[in-house]
Amino acid sequence: MIRLGRFIQSLALMVMKPDDLVEFGRQTYARGVGCWGSDDVLAEGLSPVETALLEKIPEKQGRLLLLGVGGGREAIPLARLGFEVTGVDFIPELVQQAKENAARHGVQIEGLVQEISELDMPAGSFDIVWLSRRMYSCVPTRGRRLEMLRRIHRALRPGGYFICTYLWQTQKMSSPIAELARKIFAFLTRGNLEYEPGDILWNSLEFVHAFSSEAELRSEFAAGGFAVCHLHIPASGEEGGAVLAPR
Repeated sequence: MIRLGRFIQSLALMVMKPDDLVEFGRQTYARGVGCWGSDDVLAEGLSPVETALLEKIPEKQGRLLLLGVGGGREAIPLARLGFEVTGVDFIPELVQQAKENAARHGVQIEGLVQEISELDMPAGSFDIVWLSRRMYSCVPTRGRRLEMLRRIHRALRPGGYFICTYLWQTQKMSSPIAELARKIFAFLTRGNLEYEPGDILWNSLEFVHAFSSEAELRSEFAAGGFAVCHLHIPASGEEGGAVLAPR
């Protein structure tokens, strides 16, 4: 009965089209504006995975585009390190809050309101593009992630780097029969026809694609125009990471 209940709950993912999933995430994050900019979240700073990824690149300053700026958790320490930070988020209140939090902590950042999979930046305008909080996995469908990668590729200068983290899970998510049933349900409802195994509604709050194959990651990055400089596959836990360079 528990498994059946979880399967029925997962069908909400199949009804929503990719644009619906993006809007679903937007509404979730909009409800948590105060949380993302709280002192407790800001005090977390960069995670160990994020810090390790940053250490893999030679650049220690320059123009950095932070996708999903939230309340400024990553933006503030990165600005303190000497980067010129431009933060992007699809919640206007979060962009404003990140700028205010940065000023309160003695640094300055720029802020823009954009949806990251529809990023629109001048060509060659950044030394580093940064996407953490496992947000690479929060972009629904491989096609949409590839379009985002191409837009990031364009925004980077030659010799620049893209740093991202993603959700990594190796346990089997569901049976082949359940996967087939989901695809049939999506077809009948004209919903999420681009569904892939690994797609989930994380805590029924936002879309997440859980990667479980290094080959899948490398193939997706390559199709988006990037070479892998460093790939962190976690032995335990759920946060993987990558340092990529435009090919």
